[in-house]
Amino acid sequence: MADLAAVLRRFRSLAALTQEELAERAGISVRAVSDIERGARRRIYPATARQLATALGLEAADRSAFERVARGLSPVVSPTDTGRDLPAPRTALFGRQRELAELGELLAGDPPLLITVTGPGGVGKTRLALEATRARASRLSEVHWVQLGQLGDHTLVLHEIARSVGATAIAADVLGGLARAIGVRRYLLVLDTFEHLLPAAPGLSDLLSRCPGLTLLVTTRARLRLNGEREFALGPLLLAADASTMAAAEELFVDRAHAANRHVAVDASLVADVCRRLDGVPLAIELAAARTRHLSLTDLARQLESGSRVLARGPRDLPRRQESMQATVAWSYDLLEPAAQVLMRRLSVFAGWTLEAADAVCGKDSLELLSTLLDHNLVTASPHEICGTRYQMLDVVREYAAHEAAVHAETTMLQARHADYFLRLVQDLEPLLRTTGQSAAHLRLDADLSNVRSAHRRLLATDPPRALALAGSLWMFWLWRGGMPEGHRWVTEALDADDGSEPQYRAKALWGAGWLAFHQGHVEQTAIYVEELLRVAERTRDAVHRRNALTLRGMTEMAVGATDAARSSFRTAQETLRGTDEPWLIATSALNLGLAELHAGDVAAAEHHFVDAARQYAEMGDETYLRRANRHLAAAALLNGQLERAEQLFAAELVQNGTGTEWGAAESLEGLSWVAAVRGDAERTAELAHDAACLRARLGVQLHPFDALLARRFRGA
Repeated sequence: MADLAAVLRRFRSLAALTQEELAERAGISVRAVSDIERGARRRIYPATARQLATALGLEAADRSAFERVARGLSPVVSPTDTGRDLPAPRTALFGRQRELAELGELLAGDPPLLITVTGPGGVGKTRLALEATRARASRLSEVHWVQLGQLGDHTLVLHEIARSVGATAIAADVLGGLARAIGVRRYLLVLDTFEHLLPAAPGLSDLLSRCPGLTLLVTTRARLRLNGEREFALGPLLLAADASTMAAAEELFVDRAHAANRHVAVDASLVADVCRRLDGVPLAIELAAARTRHLSLTDLARQLESGSRVLARGPRDLPRRQESMQATVAWSYDLLEPAAQVLMRRLSVFAGWTLEAADAVCGKDSLELLSTLLDHNLVTASPHEICGTRYQMLDVVREYAAHEAAVHAETTMLQARHADYFLRLVQDLEPLLRTTGQSAAHLRLDADLSNVRSAHRRLLATDPPRALALAGSLWMFWLWRGGMPEGHRWVTEALDADDGSEPQYRAKALWGAGWLAFHQGHVEQTAIYVEELLRVAERTRDAVHRRNALTLRGMTEMAVGATDAARSSFRTAQETLRGTDEPWLIATSALNLGLAELHAGDVAAAEHHFVDAARQYAEMGDETYLRRANRHLAAAALLNGQLERAEQLFAAELVQNGTGTEWGAAESLEGLSWVAAVRGDAERTAELAHDAACLRARLGVQLHPFDALLARRFRGA
């Protein structure tokens, strides 16, 4: 309910009268005016209200509203005027029930209110605002919808609002006349498409300050940045969690596709793929669905995957800025100042980024301009447990920005800077993969994997030795993360393209290639890498390279049952490291020698090496290899007949979290199947062995040759 004191003060201020002047005109005492404005009198006699209304020069609508407030009533008018100029929705609203309820709660608040519905182009701001307004209209004195998309001059915003509400005779004082026209009534003004008129925003604050019953609902791609602004950020539609279900995005697509072609064959998996490629943006989904008039779903998905501009033309009755997704993004891009346009183009090189990455690739001190892009909903920000904050563009925005970068001849420069940055990042993170920082390093690499992939492709095409450096620094990441086939492909591509000018890079890449091949069961390929790595080690006289080659040779020898030869290779590898500062390699040499001793039948010697390796891993903080050493201790315990201890050590891996735990879980399930076999529990043995095999298949790894020997020994497999 409107406050009589505030209403009278507002009208007196608009009339430019003092309390004394108003009292004299109304024929009442100054004390009476003062009491009303101080709130001492919350109601007044109807005759007094009429006298004040006449003295204030109120027009019919304001007079009626003022007299109702004076009687303690809400300043409502006939509902026949309510919402008379709201556009009619042409389609159903999908998937916005929660947002509609939340926006409705904001609109139900006490005025004056300024609510901005913000979001990227095509996300559905106008449609949501319309639905929320229609739901609220019957509770308000008046509702007016003001379409500003075609207005090109920000100085005319108040004039356009005045025209929309019918306040036409106020040219000399637009703000004052508009405020008088709105008065104190519960009034909702919806200003649709405001982002290109931001300099006019302060005028909205002035209008709110004069109209105590006014609510402004503004749809805009950029915040107004006004005091009291309540931002309602609208994101894309929810996507289906898997291909067998449909969420709001998929339901919208199916509805619009059937409207375009009632005979279209709907495949849930293809629909989910299309909607995922469109980031759940409603306008993009509607434009794509319209294409089913002439394209099958399979062809549509193929066109989107190839980058074809399949969203280039929409219905003729859409606003020009929404006739295509390119036009939608171009509208926002053109509103940016030149420096922000430059940053937007440069950021298109990223699949996602941190502020540090933006500064390194796009230029220093990008935060302020990045904030502008965030304000315009061209970039989104999300928290990340390692990176702090990560930023991203919707694919349709990134595609447009990348096109503009190409037009401005910036693409080659950006790709080179991008590759440089991510090569440095990978090289900085590589040592952490074997320390207490390994989990954080894996999470960071996971977050930027798409960027690292792009950097690999770029370097492979332009600078093969540095591509080799990148691939060779990542082999352990691929080993424990999963995805060994991809990691092995990266290394072999780089090795094939390399000219041998950087033997240090080549040696590291050969070492990584050997491990990735070995764990996928490619023992013969591993042996080929070993021979070349030995040649590089001899040429460079590098002890570490020789140690790594001998270690891989020992692995291949163990895989074919040459246990004595493997022990010799592992011992020589261990001796090669004497006098070097390579604690992780020293610990791993002990671990490998322990495996050879275990299979040679010297369980006590094996346990000694495993304990030594575990101690060193613990000192370095390498939890991944510490758990691996403990699994080997479990195998030794089993060979010693210590079933309970073996079971405890194997089972411990199944409750671990961190790097490599899935592979570790597969090895532990395998070990537990051996325990079950020794106990004679055939059903449990088969169940555990099956679970281990399924997990290995999902990770793309083979049963370790050493474990295969133990499996044959314990379960006859």
